[in-house]
Amino acid sequence: MRSGRRSALLGLAVGLLSTLVALWIITSKVGDSVPRVVDYWPLFAGVGVAIAGWIVQGMVMYILARPQLTVKSVHPMDMVRIYLAAAFIGNVSPIRGAEIPYEVYLLRRRVGLPVGLGGGVVFTRGMLNSSVIGAASLVGVFFFSGLTHLSPQEFVAALALLVGVWAFVAWLVRRTSGEGGARRIGRGGVFSRLFGLYRELREGFALVWKQGPRVIALCVLLMAVYWALRLAIGPLALMAAGWEGNWLPVIVAQMIITSFVIPLTPTPGGSGGAELSFAALISPLVQPAMLLSGVLIWRGLTYFLLLLAGAFFVGWLHLHHGRGAGPGSPSSG
Repeated sequence: MRSGRRSALLGLAVGLLSTLVALWIITSKVGDSVPRVVDYWPLFAGVGVAIAGWIVQGMVMYILARPQLTVKSVHPMDMVRIYLAAAFIGNVSPIRGAEIPYEVYLLRRRVGLPVGLGGGVVFTRGMLNSSVIGAASLVGVFFFSGLTHLSPQEFVAALALLVGVWAFVAWLVRRTSGEGGARRIGRGGVFSRLFGLYRELREGFALVWKQGPRVIALCVLLMAVYWALRLAIGPLALMAAGWEGNWLPVIVAQMIITSFVIPLTPTPGGSGGAELSFAALISPLVQPAMLLSGVLIWRGLTYFLLLLAGAFFVGWLHLHHGRGAGPGSPSSG
């Protein structure tokens, strides 16, 4: 527990330091401008949009997990809390994907999902999340060449890769029974346990997908709604700094950052790289005096607000209900 707290605090410190360095670099380029909010309604709208996005993510998890839930008192807001807590871990950890095992753990402890089924829900949501923003980014970058350029060959190759991933998933689901999502991992050697875990995760994943195309299509639609909300934060942040202009270049800039910059930035939550990339991409669109304010507001709404909510629910999930008090714990009956 203490090592986990130290890792979280270290990751948070590294993220904050990276952000401060990025802001210092931006300030050195645009001059000494005092960050300020010019218009408050876009700021409040951005907060509301961010919260709505969190709720949508929780709804996707709830829809994917609902048929397998053994605890009938589980509410969609339980999934929102789990999503936020896991997002906090993912955004302060120096290890990419650290939120995945933590989210699976919370699904088992809080709502009673076995590891295989919890992993299936988490991996499915992650795949839908990446597919929607990946496809949107390809289309945005290809058809809007004001920020970057993507050749037709590169566009077709990337699109083919995305289609290939979905085809592989369809093949995997068809070849998997999906009946052992709740199977216990047997005792034995390391390789035996790893194979048992792989088989449990694979069968849980197949079980989630075998709910039918309507369920998956609904989750894809909700994920599209999430990204529509998420990408609206950039223009709203700039409007709060006094900007007025075309939303499309700002939306495409966020697509580029989300799909290509943050995954390659070796700091928690992409700190530093996200701020510098956003400033570089939108600098031709805004006045220098607004740039620092816009970057600060945008990062506050997309990163630090999520960290605050996530940190609260990490403590709430682990302390408010006491140890082992979750629906999936032995003491819950």
